[in-house]
Amino acid sequence: MGAMLKWGAGGVAVAVLAAAAAGASYAQAQTTQAQTAQAPAAAAPKADEAGAVPPSGSINARQAPRKPKTLFNDPDPTLALTPGFGGANAPLKPRPGAPPNPDPKNFEGVWWLRGYEYLLGPSPGVPAPLKPQYIELLKKRIREKNAGRPETDTSTACFPHGMPRLMESPYPIEIVQTPGRVTFLHEVAHEVRRIYLNQKHPANLKESFLGHSVGHWEGDTLVVDTTGINDKSFIDDEGEAHSNKEHLIERYRKIDGGRQIELVMTVEDPVTLEHPYSYTRYYEWRPDVRPSEYICEENNRNAPVNGVTVAK
Repeated sequence: MGAMLKWGAGGVAVAVLAAAAAGASYAQAQTTQAQTAQAPAAAAPKADEAGAVPPSGSINARQAPRKPKTLFNDPDPTLALTPGFGGANAPLKPRPGAPPNPDPKNFEGVWWLRGYEYLLGPSPGVPAPLKPQYIELLKKRIREKNAGRPETDTSTACFPHGMPRLMESPYPIEIVQTPGRVTFLHEVAHEVRRIYLNQKHPANLKESFLGHSVGHWEGDTLVVDTTGINDKSFIDDEGEAHSNKEHLIERYRKIDGGRQIELVMTVEDPVTLEHPYSYTRYYEWRPDVRPSEYICEENNRNAPVNGVTVAK
């Protein structure tokens, strides 16, 4: 539990709908937009200010390196990346409601990702260290997206987003703790992650969209090990692929007196990746937010047609 795998190196409308995680009912979408208007993720940042800050444990604003506008800064405009949004680097704002709980092992409450990235990799705008054939697949998917014909993924068909993509969703998350378990209740598509504490993965684990998660505490850090993820989803909204050998290690800890949760995500996949990689995300304590109903199947704006996501 918690052990790392050991292996060697070896459209605009469509984009906006992808950010909305594809498929809420109209009423739900309007509610979430209203909530987002109060959240740091609402204000579009400058191009060189988006993305996650390093795991410093500080809320001080800092300027991040300028992100590539195309994959690998390629001059080919068909490889244009969808820019992220949000205020991951901005100072935290005062929020109405109860003050954060300073108990480092109490994550209960509503949290919201600070900043949002379409492309997940070691740093903003930098793709995962994919093997050559999967880089070519990513290029194909980016070109199709930019041509207005994005390939259908699990979320547009109202299936779970997969991991680690779900943790990148720009929707609130309510965390509930009970004896032996930490539960993540995601507003997006009503998806649920159950993290079983101080247990092992089942011997004959059945694959699923979100996999099977076990966790334990290392001091004030909750360490989560997730495996058994099927290969049907994308890593992110740009279309990076993963296999059913994907393995995630997440390290969660409260910082800034409980005003934020810091997540250090490590992604391993001996099939699609040249080597593992890690990145850091921050989630803000939001006592002023109540997660809304999200029914993907009702008025699905992105329902696929012949394998292509359709913006409606």
